[in-house]
Amino acid sequence: MEERRDRFAERFSDTLTRSGWPRMSARIFATLMATPDGVRTASELSKALGVGASAISNGAKMLRTVGLVDVTRNNNRQISYEVRPQAWMEAVAHRDRDLRDLEEVLAEGARAAEPRVAARLAETADFFAYLRAELPHIVDRWRASR
Repeated sequence: MEERRDRFAERFSDTLTRSGWPRMSARIFATLMATPDGVRTASELSKALGVGASAISNGAKMLRTVGLVDVTRNNNRQISYEVRPQAWMEAVAHRDRDLRDLEEVLAEGARAAEPRVAARLAETADFFAYLRAELPHIVDRWRASR
């Protein structure tokens, strides 16, 4: 079973890396997702991935920032990383501010640009506005389907 889990984690992390994730963040997240309880200490991750503690700490920063993992320190000062419940849905559901920022900067750029550039920027701004409007409905449908 452990061998199958390791193969999955490797394939999953490779897929995340190809989609633009930092390699270490992808490896940590895939390992956490593949563990039964979704929790590992920093030292367990370090041993499993064959890297030092600083690599784990640095790789986990992105995961914390986007809300995919929680970090705790237990009584004996060990740091643990845990996949957040409904991690993907929560990370996506709370992107309104980022989408609004993209929409605003693109719309501003469109107003200041030459016509061909303006059209491209305005279309992209419209896409982010559409995505921002639809995202709450998608999340509601997801929750209802569970």
